[in-house]
Amino acid sequence: MLIDELQTPALLLDRNRLHSNITRMAKKAEANDVRLRPHIKTHKCIEVANLQRSEGASSITVSTVWEAAAFATSGFDDITLAVPMVRDKVEYVVRLAKSITMNVLVDSASHVEWLDRETTHREAEIGVLIKVDCGYHRCGVDPDSEYLVELAQKIDTAKWLDFRGILTHAGHAYDATSVEQIRSVAQQEQNVMARVTKRLADNGLGPEVVSIGSTPTMSLAPAIRDEITEIRPGNYVFYDYDQVGLGSCSYTDCALTVLASVIGNYGDRLVIDAGATALSKDLGPVHVDAKNGYGRVFLDGDIVEPTGDRVVSVSQEHGKIRLEPESPLREARPRDCIRILPNHSCLTANLFDSYAVYSGETIVDSWKILRQRDRGIFATNA
Repeated sequence: MLIDELQTPALLLDRNRLHSNITRMAKKAEANDVRLRPHIKTHKCIEVANLQRSEGASSITVSTVWEAAAFATSGFDDITLAVPMVRDKVEYVVRLAKSITMNVLVDSASHVEWLDRETTHREAEIGVLIKVDCGYHRCGVDPDSEYLVELAQKIDTAKWLDFRGILTHAGHAYDATSVEQIRSVAQQEQNVMARVTKRLADNGLGPEVVSIGSTPTMSLAPAIRDEITEIRPGNYVFYDYDQVGLGSCSYTDCALTVLASVIGNYGDRLVIDAGATALSKDLGPVHVDAKNGYGRVFLDGDIVEPTGDRVVSVSQEHGKIRLEPESPLREARPRDCIRILPNHSCLTANLFDSYAVYSGETIVDSWKILRQRDRGIFATNA
């Protein structure tokens, strides 16, 4: 099947660019002697994860217990859940820990107490990482607080809890306005974790795992400190306009686009059949591109240079593209196909059921996206 024969909107995945992105990050991890534990929340796809595994990334990071269960079922047996848990998820992760190496995040004594009770009840060992706030100020423990050491001690004394180390996420890299700022955030992230590593070691609690990473910081950091043992980028497999705007990549690295059909040409605008349910409502890097809109427009499949037109609004199933005076899309007709590079590929992927994997102009495969929160996956072996 050819790309233009697909029903739209469709989610297109460039197989060659995907391979290149996966290989590049794997080589960076190897060169810096750190484990690559990619965040699979971006793609939620066994085939993509298997490609990452073929390049040495046998351990993965997830955002939900449902992702953890789905990938455990598919043979991934070393998983970190990189979101501190709420109470009703503790049972599920402890049950997973009976059959795989499972690591969870904590940043409060409540988390530790919940885990202690559940692991004691089930006699299941689980790995525990303390979430450290390196400047993002979302979740995490103050790196210079006494509480951090106290929390590590509390984990260390619990019979079934294995204190494995510390983890952070420099999400504030996404607020940067230059490559230099991203590199500064990357350095800050590493320095904070090196400082925490020493504090814990001085208290007899030296961490085995010191985990950092985001796609901007890992794409642009010139070096990784010796104290760091693990990196966790996710978006790098696809990249997107957010990453282009930040300077993490170029258009030619972007592997994921939405194929849309023209519904109508109204002179100054096109309306396409890709709206919020295909592109999401993420406005992307508006702090560096105030008029960004909901995606960048490409006339053909090369994804090298956008037309300059912008998706200026989306409703549920409609996208509106404002045409520039010299736009090559001025002559577009109903059913003509165009490509949209999404602002945030992670969110866009979560809106589709599968990837249409292509090489050249030919669809070569279809890969399922495991985006459903399937509570039934835990129905057995309670």
